[in-house]
Amino acid sequence: MGYTILHVETTPNPLARKLIVDPVPGRIVSVFDASKGSDDPLAAAVLGCDGVTNVLIHSEFISVCFTPDTKWATLKAQIGRAIGDVNKVGVDD
Repeated sequence: MGYTILHVETTPNPLARKLIVDPVPGRIVSVFDASKGSDDPLAAAVLGCDGVTNVLIHSEFISVCFTPDTKWATLKAQIGRAIGDVNKVGVDD
């Protein structure tokens, strides 16, 4: 089963979006330096999307920050593919 993005919310930070997903990941992971990567496959997949600077996976959402030159529509599509790719290998076990 893959994660489905139910909707996206803006945040006070114009370079961040809050993705409400289903099913909800059952862990908290935060990576504030994309260059350091992550041992968490879902976080690593999202961090691998062009322009992502950091990611927070919470029990109810995924928060993504990105660079000023990143177009959200393009990034959202990349994140959607990354979430689907990750779940094909069983991240949501």
